[in-house]
Amino acid sequence: MVIGHTGTIIHKQGQAIKSKGSGIVEGYLISWGTPQDADLEGQYFTPNTDLGLNWFNGNYPVLYHHGLDNTLGIKVIGRITAVKTDDVGLWVRAQLNLADTYAREVYDMVQTKQFGWSSGSIDHLVKVAPDGHIKRWVLVEGSITPTPAQPRKTTVRAFKSI
Repeated sequence: MVIGHTGTIIHKQGQAIKSKGSGIVEGYLISWGTPQDADLEGQYFTPNTDLGLNWFNGNYPVLYHHGLDNTLGIKVIGRITAVKTDDVGLWVRAQLNLADTYAREVYDMVQTKQFGWSSGSIDHLVKVAPDGHIKRWVLVEGSITPTPAQPRKTTVRAFKSI
């Protein structure tokens, strides 16, 4: 688990991001795991993790690297437009704001396979069991990041069109 520069934002990386053309990106924001398949912090999500998906009606912002980038800072570069859970994890689709120069640059980098998804929560909305099982992780944002905690599960693949 990584704590942001404010001391309150924390995040977990999920599966790959795929670009779908016109600024649309998708992939697994969160992937299910086990104690044997934990992330670099020794933690893992399961289908029983409470993600609080009904808290914000799916209206989650997309940030670059959880706002930790010195140039971009905390700036919304897009919005998650679809969320679904399946046997792999929590899949999302997002629309990046291509009218924004930085969002366009991030989108271009996603197309060159340099990034993965990372979910963000706030420390008081997170509960982790002693064995690393993330019991509660109320999702508050999705980030596109170059430094995933699950490097085996964050290969980015680009698509030319929808």
